[in-house]
Amino acid sequence: MVTQDIILGDHLTEMTIMITSRPLILIVLAPPVDTIAGRERACGKTAHDTWTIEQLDRVLRHETPRLGLWLDSSGQTAAESVDEILARAWSEASIRTPPNEPTRTQPRAN
Repeated sequence: MVTQDIILGDHLTEMTIMITSRPLILIVLAPPVDTIAGRERACGKTAHDTWTIEQLDRVLRHETPRLGLWLDSSGQTAAESVDEILARAWSEASIRTPPNEPTRTQPRAN
């Protein structure tokens, strides 16, 4: 399953808890505001309704937990971003247990 959306703040943690399949690979594309604005101008659309890019970026960087792989794709083509994600996903983006869920350990043998 692949999900693509803008999921910010505590909603990101909630989403990783609702998705029960593991391992879960989480990629957060986090280019700077000027890169997003340039990309939107180039394609002639916006993807965030009434929120400004700056508002979304502030919530992303200051209120969203650092889960998974955060990638600044500003200097990359789409193909380069995919290559980097594929190279780093299993080592840096895998979420094995939901956040805030204690890791279960086996009892120690005496």
